[in-house]
This record gives sequence, C-alpha cells and structure tokens, in this order.
Amino acid sequence: MPDKHALLNVLDKVGSAAVLINYRARTVDFNNLARRIVWEDAADMGPSETEPFTSRMISNALTEPFGTVELERPRNDQRLVFQAMDITAMGEAHRLLILIDLAVRTQVCAPALEKIFGLTAAEGRLAAELSRGIPLATIAQSRNVSIATLRTQLASIFGKTGTSRQPELVALLARVCQFSPMSDVAR
Repeated sequence: MPDKHALLNVLDKVGSAAVLINYRARTVDFNNLARRIVWEDAADMGPSETEPFTSRMISNALTEPFGTVELERPRNDQRLVFQAMDITAMGEAHRLLILIDLAVRTQVCAPALEKIFGLTAAEGRLAAELSRGIPLATIAQSRNVSIATLRTQLASIFGKTGTSRQPELVALLARVCQFSPMSDVAR
C-alpha cells in the first residue's frame, strides 16, 4: 500500500474528503478536503494533536461501515456522514473515513456528460441542471424555451443514457460524478 500521504492526495484529486484513524482511537491525518470540512476556516485549524471528532463518533467509526460525523466543535449548517473501511498504511492498520457533506451537491459538468453519453451541448446543460434539482419549468424560463422543447431534449437524454424516468437519470448522474476530479480543492 502506498504511504498515507499518497493515498490522501489521490482522494483529494477525486474530490473525496478523507480521514485516517488508527486503532488506538486517534485521528492520524486528513486530506485537504477533510480539513476544510472539519474546520470552518484556516484560523480554526487546531494543532494536529487536537482531536476534532467526539470519542463516541471515533468508537463508532472503528466498528461501523457508515455513520454520522460528530465534531467537538459542530457547526449548525453541517450535515456530515462517513463511510469507513480498513486499510494498512505504513505497515499499520488504520480506518479510512470518507466524509460526505450532505449539504453540498455534486456539481455535474455538462461537457463531461456530453462526452460520456454523446449528448448535445443543450442536452448536457439540461442534464446538469436536472441533476442539481432545478425544475423543468424554471429551466425553460431561464433559457426562454418551451417546456415541450425541454421534454424533447429529455427524451433524447433518456435514450442516450438508457434511463426512462427523471429520478433514474438523476441517480445515474450522481454515480457518474461521484468521483469527478475537482479543479479547485475548495468546495
């Protein structure tokens, strides 16, 4: 297994906030995305020996594959969950936590959708907007086109993506963009 820094850097590049916890119930390291999620701003970033997670959450993370993130200094606007897995880093067993901020929507990139599914530029934009939860009527109004035009584009998107309903399409787009590289690590 590569060293922990290489692993954390790769997870940064694919847009995943990651934390390493050892089996002595201590946080070992964070990648940049996790630091930004855990600490509101750079001034809040405590020294590395400061434990940001509650002991109950760490105990849970060591035994459970999923859970809710509990911070010692929680913010009202944060809704965090984790997915955990066992790894070996630098010859020692660790628990890798992928942090997921439920308040942050994945940004679907229209050009990526165009390339992956063979969508036109208009279809790519429509798919990206739908994935962000924007209603067809709002999209039609902002583009100054009819809902019928958007429904025609949506039918074409369904055909090209192998989906048949809007929720199915949105779920597919969420999977496609789950590990989309981010040009800027800051969300």
